[in-house]
Amino acid sequence: MKSSRLLIAAGVAALLPLTGAFAQSPTPPAEEPSQPAQQGATFESLDTNSDGRISKDEAAVNSSVTAQFSRYDKNGNGFIEKEEVSASNTSPDPAKQ
Repeated sequence: MKSSRLLIAAGVAALLPLTGAFAQSPTPPAEEPSQPAQQGATFESLDTNSDGRISKDEAAVNSSVTAQFSRYDKNGNGFIEKEEVSASNTSPDPAKQ
């Protein structure tokens, strides 16, 4: 009788570490974005033809840039030049004042 109790205790002790694995719920898989991340787009990444300016077609891949295209296109030529982006990012936006 004593040996059967010892055997049961040893079996329980051997299985005890496995109970923690069963008690944990599985981690849900990370959600993959349906669209590429739009934050942090660089001028160079949007200027796909490397002509030094971003057209409306090039800007269309980033909804944030598309929404603010006219704010960046200071001279109204239909393109965003790097100088216009620099000027927009350094000067205060009059619409926000």
